[in-house]
Amino acid sequence: MTTEQKIQYIADHYGYEPQSRQLIEEMAELTVALNKAWRKTFDTVDKIPNMDDEERIVEEIADVEIMITQIEYLLGISAMELNNMIEQKLNRQLERIKNE
Repeated sequence: MTTEQKIQYIADHYGYEPQSRQLIEEMAELTVALNKAWRKTFDTVDKIPNMDDEERIVEEIADVEIMITQIEYLLGISAMELNNMIEQKLNRQLERIKNE
């Protein structure tokens, strides 16, 4: 079974509502992991999280990406649609930076 097939199988098994709620939970866990790492590094010179924090952040990013991919699949959001929106948002932010 490919990664995509696993994601789709799990998404189909649970459905939109439970998986959208799970996405919210996973995003909150990522927020907590980032905040903890930031607090720990606030007083350091390099401001880079230590390896324990980095591993936790990677784990939480993976959880969020899995859940986002499930929601994209369940809502029928195409890669082209998503990529177009990403490009629009990146271009808008680059314009804002240019005007700073």
